[in-house]
Order: sequence, then C-alpha cells, then structure tokens
Amino acid sequence: MTSLTEMQTDLEFQRVLLKVQVSLTVDEVQDLVFLCSDLLCLKDLSTVTSAGHLFSLLENRDLLSWEDPSLLLELLRILKRNSLIRNLTSEDFTPTNGTTYSQQISPYRQLLYELSEFICEQDLKDIKFLLLKTLPRKKLEKDTTLLQLFLEMEKEDLLDENNLDVLQKIIADINPSLEKRIIQYKTEISGGMVIAQEIGDITHALYSPSPPSLVTSLTSVDIMEERVDRLNLTEGAAGVSRDQSLHSVIKNESLNMSVTENPEIQQYEMKGDKRGVCLIINNCDFNCGLRKRNGTDIDKKSLEVVFQWLGFEVLTKQNCDRHQILQALRDLAARDHASTDCVVCCVLSHGNIKGIIGVEGQTVTYRELIETLSPNQCPSLFKKPKLFFIQACRGTNDQPAAFPQIFPDDEVMPVSDAAVPRDSIPEMADYLLAMSTVPHYVSYREKDNGSWFIQSLCHNLKLLVPRGFDLLSILTQVNSDVSKKTDKSGSKKQMPQPEFTLTKRVVFPPPKTCPPLP
Repeated sequence: MTSLTEMQTDLEFQRVLLKVQVSLTVDEVQDLVFLCSDLLCLKDLSTVTSAGHLFSLLENRDLLSWEDPSLLLELLRILKRNSLIRNLTSEDFTPTNGTTYSQQISPYRQLLYELSEFICEQDLKDIKFLLLKTLPRKKLEKDTTLLQLFLEMEKEDLLDENNLDVLQKIIADINPSLEKRIIQYKTEISGGMVIAQEIGDITHALYSPSPPSLVTSLTSVDIMEERVDRLNLTEGAAGVSRDQSLHSVIKNESLNMSVTENPEIQQYEMKGDKRGVCLIINNCDFNCGLRKRNGTDIDKKSLEVVFQWLGFEVLTKQNCDRHQILQALRDLAARDHASTDCVVCCVLSHGNIKGIIGVEGQTVTYRELIETLSPNQCPSLFKKPKLFFIQACRGTNDQPAAFPQIFPDDEVMPVSDAAVPRDSIPEMADYLLAMSTVPHYVSYREKDNGSWFIQSLCHNLKLLVPRGFDLLSILTQVNSDVSKKTDKSGSKKQMPQPEFTLTKRVVFPPPKTCPPLP
C-alpha cells in the first residue's frame, strides 16, 4: 500500500512537471520528443502532443522520477532553458545522497539537435529539395521540420550515429560551416572520444545550500556558439553571470582561457518601464520609375513579430516619401523616451550610396535619417542606444535588381576595404547603423521569402537573444549567414555592414515567451 508520504512526494513531483510543462512551447515539446527518440519507442512518441504526455511515458519507463530527475534537467539544459532550471529550486527536488547521474541523451542525438538550431528556413527548403529523390515526397511537405526529417532519414537507413555521410554531404552543400561540426563528431567517435558533457552531480550543484564551484568544459552546443563568442570577448562574461546561480564557471579548453578573465565592458541599462519604440518604414510601391519591392511585406511582418516579442511598441509606416520619412522620425523624436531603454528604426526601401529613397524618388541621407534622433532633437534619448536597421541597396544604379553586382568565385568580396561616405554617420555617441550591404553594392530580396539581411537578422535575434548574446555579436552572425548566401547561379553575393558609435554593449533581456512564427 502506498504511504501518505509517498503520495505527497508523487503529488509534489507532478506539480514540478506541470511547472515545466506550462513553460515549454509547442516547438520545444517537439524538440524533447526528438531528443528522447532513443529512449522511447517511436510509436509511442508519435502520439505525444504535450510535455505532460511525454513525461508520463518517461515515468512509466522509470526514466524520470522524484528520486532521479536528472533526465529532465539534462533535457532542459540541452534546450538552453537555464532560467527554468534555476526556478526548480530545492523546494522542488530533494537531493539524492550526492549520486552522480550519467548522460542519457546520446551525443549523436544532441549533434542533430545542434544542427537543427543553426539551419534557417531557406536552408531547410534546400535540404528538402536535395532529398526529393531519396525520401517520399509526402515526407518533404512544407510543415515537416528538420528534426522530423532526420527521423525519416533514420527510418530509411540513411542516417544513424555511425553513418553520417549522407547528412554531411547535404550539410556541406547548404551550410559548410556546420559540416565542420559533423567532421568533429566523426573524428571523436572514430578515435574513441565520444563527445562528453561533464555535468557531474547536477542536482547537487543545483540544490546544495553552499556547493563548491563547478568547472565544466564546453558542451557541444557551446562549441558551435564559440564562433560568435570569440568575436566579442565579453560575451562569455554575460554567460557566466546568467549561470552563477548554478554555481558554474564555463571553461574554454580549446583556448585554455577562462571566460572570467575577459575584460568587463558595461551594458546599456534595459530596466525601463518599456523597452522602447520600434518604427518600421516599409516602402513597397514607388511612383518614380523604381520597381515594386515584392517580398518587403514579409520582412515587415518578421520585424513586427520579433520586436514585439522583444518588448517594443511597434509603429509601421507604409510607402513614405522623403518628407513622410523625416516627419515619422521627427514624431518619434517628439515623444518622451525617459521611461524607455532605447529606440529602434527599421527602414525597408530602395537606396543609393547617399541614403534611402522615398517612394517619390527623393533621397533621405543617412545623416538626415539619424540626426533626427540626436540628443539635441530628443534629449530623453541622451546616452540611450539608437538602433537603425537598413534594408536598401547602396549602389548608384536606380534599378539595382536589373544590374546585380557579380563576384567571381576566385575574387575576394570587398568587405573591409569598401569606403564609407564621410557623412554616413554623425560624430555622436550611442548609434548603431546596421546596413544590409557595403557601399556601392546591392542588396537582394526574394519575393516569396523576404530579403536575405532582414530574414537573417530576425532569425538570429530569436535564436541568440534568449542565450544572452549582445547585439554586435548577433550582427556578426548575421554577416556570416548572409555572406554565405547566393542565388541559384552562384553569382550573386552580399555582405552586410554594421557601423556604430555605441559606448556599451546592447543586450536585450530574454523574453519570457517564444515569438510566434510569422
């Protein structure tokens, strides 16, 4: 007969699982299903529609319990839900005599999950296209996710922990930088070095009243993130501050340097009553002979979703001429921003070397664009970040889509040597002007998918803000992603360029909810 104490314990554990269940999104539940596909039969997993259902299956298999919650904690760690782990305090669990738990999610399964996090929507479409003659067409439908695609490849014996050749070839065609991660995994496996994650006694680290500091080596996901981290030395310090309640200090073995040794750079305060206003100027229809900007509404919607998710009040202005663009910015400057953290302006339009083109064909120079929000015009924005994201060509041709800039394969793309006009940025502090391309060159936009720059920006904001990355590191990743894109002929390339006078790091607080899909 079950004792009263056992009943209370079971009830308390279900309360903990409910707390986790209500915190997870639909996408995260599907991620958990994939990660557990080696632990439960696929038939059972195919019926899972909620985290509660999955937890029940794991409990029935004795994989999850009050006495041994390590699998739950491991899954949340892989999902990067550190804040949720921190919320599971000693009141939620009882330490279990310092038992050390083994890793239950295989390195192979985690590798596939990592890859899925760095594959954008367009990359997924390309992967499905490459698999058209390999998998049934029904399995390649629009709603099929990359993780579901991996499961289908496993069913067809195209993929397993010792057979990554097909996947590697596909990834090499789509995203060569991710191929290195697969090669690393294969090398470690062949050398008997399974990718280990030294998590030790995670429950002890979480719940002990005064546990010792826990030094861990980089996880496999951290290795992927290192390419962004190394571009901003203080990024690791932010990660440490997020995880201090876990009593852990991350150590980068490959660089033999603790992130706590990195110099401290201050962050702009993000503690106002409101995050701020995001003004979006979306020019689609021009009456001056310039082509209609098909696909720009996709960019507008993506920006609205992401910045609302980040806590901004979003204002959208459609089809503005020069006067209307400047007036929209003057109206923004006339607001009282005393209780806000920053301001954002996104401009989607045709452009030239000097600035943005209004729908009537007249240009608003970059200097005019950003001087409207200067401290002289808007004192309440003094020492607050003023962030501009510009999707526009910077070439001299009035119809850049008809004359795309072509870079031969053996020619280095002009990234750092391109000249920036002297009047592009006034000499004042706390500005960021993130341009979709370098001077003299065009930007590319797909009518069905939006522009390369804005879509990469939105994707990386959603991906990296919850992990604590600062904005310049995120834009560095955007540079990397966009620089790898090309058209079907392989001749069109694009290189974004952030210009800034920021004096501190811009780190948006992680939103409490995930953004809805556009």
